[in-house]
Amino acid sequence: TPLSDPSITRTFLFPFLAEKVSVYLPNIPEPTCRAELMQYWMNFSLDDKTANKMLWISDGGSKVCRRTEEVCPVLDRPERYEYSPQVLCKEGIWNMRAYWEVEYSGWVVIGATYEGAGRRANSGPSGLGENEESWGLCWSGTCYQIWFNGLNKDIKDVPFCSTIGVYVDQPVGIISFYVVSGEGAEREVKLLHKVKTTIEKKILPGFWMGIQSSCTLAKRAE
Repeated sequence: TPLSDPSITRTFLFPFLAEKVSVYLPNIPEPTCRAELMQYWMNFSLDDKTANKMLWISDGGSKVCRRTEEVCPVLDRPERYEYSPQVLCKEGIWNMRAYWEVEYSGWVVIGATYEGAGRRANSGPSGLGENEESWGLCWSGTCYQIWFNGLNKDIKDVPFCSTIGVYVDQPVGIISFYVVSGEGAEREVKLLHKVKTTIEKKILPGFWMGIQSSCTLAKRAE
């Protein structure tokens, strides 16, 4: 039956209008390979309104880079990260599953944060994984590390990989990080770490950027 398809989308057609409404189906087994993860692919775009002034957004909102301490000439905004060299995506994750991939270079933290987590100097630590409202993964130079609430855990025996995949099942409370290797249709994933928690509010993908680093959100052809 159509309801057995975990990627089901109901399409309602009206004159001059086609609206897609995603349906969250509970009690579906967790993905175990990249092909299964790809059923939940979501094309994200960077929100330049949240980007710290040291970050440069390009390629139609799919790439962020930080060069030095050089500041991008943009207006200050309440939603912009004041001190953390960080940027969020426009699209949030709520009552759904989502998967995305990021190609990166340099020292970066890839993760997700609650939409309402603090971004200004007076709101406490705001970097990914520095508080109770965000999670982050980074390459330390010798191993991967998962960060939460200012504490980190080493993930050993996994070599460096320039592409990271992230899977979120918000209702179940799962955030999984993967390394993505191979080329084209032969690409596969290896689970780095799975966070099991309670995700009580909408979360957004985010990126913390060190000097001379870049992140590019992979796009999947529609």
